[in-house]
Amino acid sequence: MSSFAWGLLFLLSFIWGASFYFIEVGLNSLDPFWLVSLRLVTGATALSAWLAIMGKMPAPSWSLWKAGAVMGLLNNIIPFSLIAIGQQYVTGGMASILNANTAFMGVIISGLFLAAEPAKSHRIIGVVIGIFGVIIAIGIENLSGGIADHGMLWGQLAIILATISYAFAGVWGKLKLSGFPPLHGAAVMLNCSAIFSVILAGMVSGMPQLQILSAPLDMLMLIAGLGVFGTALAYPLYFRILEVAGASNLMLVTIIVPVFALVIDAMLLKQFVSYSDMIGFGLVAIGLMVMDGRINHLFPKILK
Repeated sequence: MSSFAWGLLFLLSFIWGASFYFIEVGLNSLDPFWLVSLRLVTGATALSAWLAIMGKMPAPSWSLWKAGAVMGLLNNIIPFSLIAIGQQYVTGGMASILNANTAFMGVIISGLFLAAEPAKSHRIIGVVIGIFGVIIAIGIENLSGGIADHGMLWGQLAIILATISYAFAGVWGKLKLSGFPPLHGAAVMLNCSAIFSVILAGMVSGMPQLQILSAPLDMLMLIAGLGVFGTALAYPLYFRILEVAGASNLMLVTIIVPVFALVIDAMLLKQFVSYSDMIGFGLVAIGLMVMDGRINHLFPKILK
């Protein structure tokens, strides 16, 4: 992979790693649903404005908008909301580790619905290793019910459910959006998501809390960190990496994102992870590398 591709990969990983920090900070001022709406509305506005300036706005297409609407639910509304709900109880660093489960869920769901992506032995082994790592990160005692803080367990499970939604989004995107330019699909998806998010937040949470308007710097930080960089800029970067480095190398994002998220949490929020969290993350990273074949040459007879 070229140095240019590595640079893009680390930039995207930093942006998405920082997103977990901005979500955690944003929850101090907004409830999860209005925070998601702020992210999607500002992200859709920024990306659409950029495409309009560049003269690359998507042409009207019912099939594109229909597919983009479903993609918006699976890839934005459901997982963003679940992650925001989960981060009321767990740190951004822990959320980023659990979010890496997306890749493992993707293998399972793709194997069920996409004939072109069969569940080969090394992919299954990688999934097993990675899911075992996620279980260690969550904590065996949490899963067995031996923890007093059940909110933490429910928060972790909410993020796990988000990764399942992401996996279904990946399958839907390959089946329904692969025939459209990637940026057009992203713009339509975000615009549909923005509309859905306002309706959902209004129905679930009522009017948004307005005290955040008394802290304009915090408001601008959330708009820039979550909306502009974490959403509008992240998607073009994502598709550019896919173009220059391929899907296998793009998967490295799921390994690098938790590193940035953990460092940011430690530096800015003084939140540190336990040894079991780090062991779990290590197994997640190994599982990802086995799954995409990155280290399989070390055990050729086992990882076929």
